This record gives sequence, C-alpha cells and structure tokens, in this order.
Amino acid sequence: IAQLRCARVAIPESFGVIITTQSDMQPAGLFKAELQRARAVRDGRKRSRGIVPLLYEFPEEIQTGKGSPWLESSLWPLVNPNWGRSVNGPVLVSLYDEARDLDPTAVQIWASQHLNIEIGLGLHDERWRGADHWEAAADRTLTLDELLRRCEVATIGIDGGGLDDLLGLAVIGRAKRTRRWLHWGKAWADTGVKEIRKEIAARLEDFEKAGDLEFVDIAPPVSDEEADREAPVSDDIAGVVDVVQKVHAAGLLPPTDGVGLDPVGVAAIVDALVKAEIPPDTICGVPQGYRLSGIIAGVARKLKDRSFRHGGQDLMAWCVSNAKAELKGSALLITKQQAGKAKIDPLIALFNAADLMSKNPDAAGGSLDDYLESMKGAA
Repeated sequence: IAQLRCARVAIPESFGVIITTQSDMQPAGLFKAELQRARAVRDGRKRSRGIVPLLYEFPEEIQTGKGSPWLESSLWPLVNPNWGRSVNGPVLVSLYDEARDLDPTAVQIWASQHLNIEIGLGLHDERWRGADHWEAAADRTLTLDELLRRCEVATIGIDGGGLDDLLGLAVIGRAKRTRRWLHWGKAWADTGVKEIRKEIAARLEDFEKAGDLEFVDIAPPVSDEEADREAPVSDDIAGVVDVVQKVHAAGLLPPTDGVGLDPVGVAAIVDALVKAEIPPDTICGVPQGYRLSGIIAGVARKLKDRSFRHGGQDLMAWCVSNAKAELKGSALLITKQQAGKAKIDPLIALFNAADLMSKNPDAAGGSLDDYLESMKGAA
C-alpha cells in the first residue's frame, strides 16, 4: 500500500480506491489503522488529507449493544445501499439462517461480510456475560500506579506461559473509599509466537505498541559451560516478578493468599518470586475449571453494577471477546472461542486475582507513599 501511494509523486493526478468489507476477525495491524483513519476523518476528528471515507456501518451501540440490536433485519438495508438491486434481501436472510444453524463463528463471518459488523465484544451467543458490560466499565485513567494509589489492598493473578501462549498477569485492587475492584493487566509472549500463530501476530504487535504486552526471547544457554550454571530467570518471568515486587513494596499485598497461580506448571515462577523475597505465604494456587464458576459469574455481576472497573486496555478487550462460556452441569466454565488462535490467559489471570480478592483480604501494611519515599532514598 505504501508503494502504491508513493506512485503519486510521479503521477500527482492519480488516486486510489480501497473497497472492502469488514475483516472476518477482529481488526488488527494495517487494516485496523486504515479503518481508524477513515472513521476519524468521517467523524471530523482528523483532517482529510486527501481521503474521502464512505463507510456503511452501524453505530457502535447497535453493533455491541445488549441483545445484539443489529439482528433486527429491518435495519439491514441501512448498511446495504444496493438492497433490492445487487443485494437480494430474502437470500441474505436465508444465508443468516444457515449460519445461525451452524455455529457462532459462521454468524460472525456472515455479519462481518454482509453487515460490516466489527468482530469483537458481544458478537457471539456463547460469550461470557461479562462481555456485555466490559466496555461500559472502562476507566482509562487506570494505570498500575494509579491503581496502587487509589487502593488499600491488591491481589495478583497469573496464568499461562506456554511457548505459543501468553503469560498473563492481573492486578486487582480494592479502592479505599468506594471498595470498588480496580483492574490492570499485562501479558508476555515468546517472540516465536509470531511464527507459530501468524494469524494473530499483527494484533499482538498492536498490544505491544500500547505497552500492554512484551515480547521476550526464551532462549537456552549458548554454551555447555553456561548449561552447568543456575538457569537464568527468563525475561517474561522477570517481568512478572517486577510487578509483584512493586505491589509488595507498596504494602498492598495480603500477608497470605495475595498472589494466585494455576497450580500446574508454575514452579519457575514460584521459585523466582521466593528468590525475590516475596513471602512464601502470600503465594498460593487457585483451583481452576468448575471451581472458578462462582468467580466467573461474580465478576460479570460486578461489571454490570460498576463495582468492577478496568483500564480499558485493548489486550483485555480482545481476551474477553475470545472467551466462550460453557455450562457443564451447574458449573460455568470459560474456554477459548477458537482453540489456538484466540488467547484468554490474561482473563484467566483476572479470575485468579478476583478469587483472592473475594476473600476480603487486608493488606500486609505500608502504603504507596512509603514505597515512593523508599524509592527516593534508593535513588
């Protein structure tokens, strides 16, 4: 695209036309950038600079509203200017019925191609109910430092870490005055995931640019001599330890059950935390699967009544949109909407942190002011 546009240097009277439907996955990379630019010009937020955008799409409240308002077929002609000409209404309806009978993914593809619905929150019927209220609960002032400043206690959840997965971390704080739960999240990924999961590489790079994800190189020792030494802490685990130390130094971690992990395959993280002098009693396993059912439902309720707020991070919105709710017996489980491609590790980390916060903990002591004062001394 850049090379095509540069051709205007030689042929100033030339122009380009981009004609496309929505992406059949959540927009990412260059497509997302072009889409956001066109919307900004259309909405008057940016000067045109030679672009004339013509977008046939529903307002965001219709695309993501409760009950999926876009399903009302009387609205479909609004985003199909050739309705009754090259677009046959009854055929379009029948194609929707066929997609609905298949699975939610087929409905996503149909909606993105025929109604220009942007794939994201609230588009599939098996979504976690918290997704309905996720965007409305955003507070974009919530950084980690802001969360620590406003809260009296904080718990941390950790999940994931396979070579083709994300290592997700969540901090949930309880606000001093309102006792609302405030959330901030981060993730790490091995650089090799860009090759293993090429279909989400551009999206992960967007999260990296936003500062919500870090790529690390999980590499083996480079020589036999190094192999005989104590294994170094990988950069992703080191990043996790840095966050935990910051919360601990602020005096906000509970004396027990403050850092919760999936009990399986976390020995390296636990060892690194203990080595960093995080009290062992504050590190604990969080039961997974059906035993998280009450927390999954409870966080959804807190999102609806706004007693749970989050930082509006695109990383977390993507993970929430990937979450598929399954009812097995009386238990509510959260699984991936698309195995392999879609990641939910930072969301599971959120549930782990929420499980610990639901125990109504008290902080071990200290304050963020004490922490900042100690940092001044260190400097």
